[in-house]
Amino acid sequence: MASLKDVANLANVSPTTVSRVLNEDPSLVVPNETRQRVLAAAEQIGYRVKTKHREIGRNSIQRVGILAYKSEQYELNDPYFLSIRQGVEAQCKSLGYRENVVFQWSEERADYSKLDTVDGLVIIGDNLVAAERFEHWGRRAVFVDSNPNPRLFNSVMVDFERATRDAIDHLLSVGYRKIGHIGAVNRGKKVDPRDRAFRAYMASMDLLEDQNIHVADDWTINDGYQIAQQCLDQGDLPEAFFVASDPLAIGVIRRFIEAGVRVPEDVGIVSFDDIEVSAFVTPPLTTIRVPTEAMGRTAVDLLVNGLGSHTLPLQVTVPTELVIRESCGIKLVRTTGGVERWQKE
Repeated sequence: MASLKDVANLANVSPTTVSRVLNEDPSLVVPNETRQRVLAAAEQIGYRVKTKHREIGRNSIQRVGILAYKSEQYELNDPYFLSIRQGVEAQCKSLGYRENVVFQWSEERADYSKLDTVDGLVIIGDNLVAAERFEHWGRRAVFVDSNPNPRLFNSVMVDFERATRDAIDHLLSVGYRKIGHIGAVNRGKKVDPRDRAFRAYMASMDLLEDQNIHVADDWTINDGYQIAQQCLDQGDLPEAFFVASDPLAIGVIRRFIEAGVRVPEDVGIVSFDDIEVSAFVTPPLTTIRVPTEAMGRTAVDLLVNGLGSHTLPLQVTVPTELVIRESCGIKLVRTTGGVERWQKE
């Protein structure tokens, strides 16, 4: 049987390094080449991490279910949920659930019976059908990015209200006053929390103009493109928009530029998500970064480590961060003294 020392000898590193790499120790700092060499060596000789997942917390979770959001095709259009799922799967793997995970897309909701074989379930995204299905399930379920019933389910959430205020505050600091919002409808036609927060915060400053709020049918690039056309048809564009997702924002910018509306010279944009491509579009998106992979990992930890219960479910709220790029109308410049600072274009 392969041992930790065998892996260390093959990878030419210490057994301690092997242990920390295979257990994904977040404090370990090693070159990626070393990390990959350890993983390759472990795979080559068939070494498997010995996990104590059956002893974690008080839940004795042996089999984990993952109910991913909508479909694989939807994930391709909205990488926000892809990153959450990857975080869930990575944490399951690091805790030893490689062979004990049951996976299903939520759009296959006609039959969730195969999930009845699991001891705990992570549900990604808004899913009222799943909430009703597992309400009296008797086993643990953790929602990620939504919680249809905070009195019953543990959850990992984003502080959408704070993130929305941060986006608006940034636009105000740049000098915009006439600010619009582009969002989309959530499943079940529920009002998106960013829409609600935008209206409340702008109204509190007497800056709310209802005609500058637009709601798309979904969250894709194509939906952003179509809603931008509606904005153009209406005319009298605001000075800037807070857009509720990067895919929406990419579609909006594409249509605006085609119509001769320059971003950010004519209209500033602040978006939400910070998906990987947001830094590479033209102009690069100023956006609210959400730690999506960490949300997925945290959901698994919340599932297995014993925190929360049916009588006292917990909600973990993750922080967000404003990432300033060029779509908002300011750019990073180097002054004569070599100091970098942001200034309005």
